[in-house]
Order: sequence, then structure tokens, then C-alpha cells
Amino acid sequence: MTVTEMSRIDRSIEIQAPPERVWRALTDPAELSAWFQVKIDGDIAPGREVWMTAMHPGYEGIRFQVLFVEMTPPVRFVWQWHPGAVDPSVDYSREPRTTVTFTLEPAGTGTRLSVAETGFDQISLERRAKVYADNSGGWTEVTVWLQKHAEKAD
Repeated sequence: MTVTEMSRIDRSIEIQAPPERVWRALTDPAELSAWFQVKIDGDIAPGREVWMTAMHPGYEGIRFQVLFVEMTPPVRFVWQWHPGAVDPSVDYSREPRTTVTFTLEPAGTGTRLSVAETGFDQISLERRAKVYADNSGGWTEVTVWLQKHAEKAD
């Protein structure tokens, strides 16, 4: 894949929990914090921007902003962020954001979760290949974190 072909990431996973349970794991601040391994400063609501602080080993203390765009329970949850915003000495606010869309569909007794991150074609060529590769691998890992969290008994 050439750097100019890197425009979107798509991942999907089957979760053995109903859509309402997966929705809660995605949108409840305590649950999102637990499986996404972040501390959230602010409210999760459309139009709200929050700071998240990574707690995941190797990324502890890295802060990044997330703008919540859409919440359509229990079907669609959308946020925007600056991918790869890991260097505290860089002001990423002037850069384009990517859009992360979580789509939930009933699948048998569970839920099919699809995650799409779009907008990489707007990221500078200097940063695009790295942030695309990091997020491509990241979403593969993170969807499993969500799956394990949502499948735990309430």
C-alpha cells in the first residue's frame, strides 16, 4: 500500500453481548475508561470535546483530545481526534482530525461491531504512514479489549 492509498482503516469483531451492552461499554465514561485504558476529563456527549490521558503501558500520561460528534443509541457512536498526537511539544490543533465511527448491529445473540477511521488522506504525508500504521494495528488490539470488557458479566 502506498502512502497515498492510506485513507481509511476498517475493523470489525463479533461480540457475544447485546448491542445495548456494547453501547454502554462505548459511551459510559467509567466503562470507556476501563477498556480503552484512559482517564477521561469531561462529559461524553455530542459536541463535547474532552481530554483523555492514556494509562496503557508504554503510553502512560500521553494526553489527547477527542471531540464527540454523534451518539445514536445503540447503533452509532462517532468521534474525531488528531491521530498520533503523542509528542507534547507539538501543537496538533492546526492539523486535520480523523473520524472514528463505531457501528453496532445485532448478530445472532450478540453484536457485530464495526470501527472505521477515515480522513488519513488529509494528514500530512510526513506523518501519514506512521499514524496509519499505528492506528491500523491499534484498532485490531483495541477492539479485542472492548470485546473482552463487554462480554464480562454485568
